[in-house]
Amino acid sequence: ISKGIKEGVSKDVTTEVFGVQGTGTKFVYVFDRSGSMDQYGGKPLRAAKSQLLSSLNSLGPDQMFQIVFYNDFLRALTPRGGKPKLLFATEANKRDAKRFVSGISGSGGTQHLSALKMAVDFGPDVLFFLTDADDPLKNEKELDTIDRWNRNAATINSIEFGTASSGDRNNFLVKLARRNGGQYVFKNVTLFID
Repeated sequence: ISKGIKEGVSKDVTTEVFGVQGTGTKFVYVFDRSGSMDQYGGKPLRAAKSQLLSSLNSLGPDQMFQIVFYNDFLRALTPRGGKPKLLFATEANKRDAKRFVSGISGSGGTQHLSALKMAVDFGPDVLFFLTDADDPLKNEKELDTIDRWNRNAATINSIEFGTASSGDRNNFLVKLARRNGGQYVFKNVTLFID
């Protein structure tokens, strides 16, 4: 156990996903793995997984993390089985995370709300939410619900994948980030290079 953990002092760190930065000690990555993320020869999902692992590598053993991939169902990292929980970013847990991420493929639909509920229930400081928004939240009431769930006031950053030159500057992902102190970025998936 590191000195910081033993003394109950955690060290904030800044990490990023597609240029969106977050600072804290507890990070949750919530990434869409629906069928639409597997279009364009799988480039969107591959790019997302690469960014996730890069961000994770910037964390040290004093920080904690969890990964949730979702489509119609949720898949969280549980290297030793049991109920998903925050994990310290030890080298062993990062190796488990890399294996978990490499085994993720795109298929199915999109259930944003259940994924966001699971993520905020972990009590993170920072949440990175990445989706192609193929099935957006439908109304302000759903955003109000997320606000209610986010009782620990996690910063929620939104990364949107799409094919336009820029995203809709007032869609649910922009509002989600704005309402939760986060940042929003749009990435054109047709420009991804392997």
